[in-house]
Amino acid sequence: MSQMRSYIGVNEGSGGIIGKLLYYSTSNILIPKNTFAELGKAFNLPKIKPSRESPASAYRYATTALKERVVNKSASGTHIYRIYCRDNKQDTGKVICRELVKETLNSTTNNYKKLANIVFDRSTEEMYYDNLEYDTDVGAESYCRQALTLFERFRNCYNSYHVDSVLQALLYKMQAVKINIHGNLYFIPKPQLPLLNVFEDYIEALSKNNLNSGNVSSNSMFVADDEKQREKMAAEFYQNYRRDIELYEERIQHFIDNGCTSEAVISRWLKKIEALQQKKNTYEQVLKRQLDSLDRDFALLQMQSEELSVRAGKTQIKMPLAA
Repeated sequence: MSQMRSYIGVNEGSGGIIGKLLYYSTSNILIPKNTFAELGKAFNLPKIKPSRESPASAYRYATTALKERVVNKSASGTHIYRIYCRDNKQDTGKVICRELVKETLNSTTNNYKKLANIVFDRSTEEMYYDNLEYDTDVGAESYCRQALTLFERFRNCYNSYHVDSVLQALLYKMQAVKINIHGNLYFIPKPQLPLLNVFEDYIEALSKNNLNSGNVSSNSMFVADDEKQREKMAAEFYQNYRRDIELYEERIQHFIDNGCTSEAVISRWLKKIEALQQKKNTYEQVLKRQLDSLDRDFALLQMQSEELSVRAGKTQIKMPLAA
């Protein structure tokens, strides 16, 4: 927390600002899919739902969420069990199977007992259980029924992973820089503060529609326009920018090596590179300095993008470095 306080500069009414610090949490969120999509449309978000979702993922979320610690006290003493699902070896068959397991905690070696199979059928996209084992301490079938209930909930709702994929698209549009301390802490440059208002209102709407009891909230604080704060944000920018360049270089080189000619893929990545240059321009204006330490690295990325564009027979897109 002391690290976070060191970035906080001013309140809204005092002096100049260079932007805001944003912290948000979507811990344990579960929101109906239709509601989530409607909220995305209402807030005119760049992305209103996850790119990838499937019943198989709902099965994995459900079986992962199925866990409990059981304590049984009897004349023979106290017995502690952990109930959860573990993977079987995956294959390319028509089903995915996980085992419901009872783990007995002992002082030296834990004992494991299989209680049931919980199965997902890829062809029918249905989930079922079989091979129930009787146990004097644990009712295996009740846990299996609980897994089916969880499956239906995850099939019809989005969780934290899905929600964050949408929030990341909005953060990308805001040219946010992630602060390198634990948690979802970002710096939002001053020109993007109107979008930050949308972000915070959207988080509030998500919280009101959350079916779980987790913390879904956001908070933001102004950052002073002084040399000390600009220096800190410049350091954070360089760390984020370097990671982005390295990631983009790896992806573009992968496309080149594999002879990618997909117009949609190439166009999407060239736009991402162009947005990276625009982000640098924004931060140079906000932080009042030339951020040119990574120009050489960006020049290499630009050359890769031009090669990819030429190989695809497209017009080269050139993004000149900032002066």
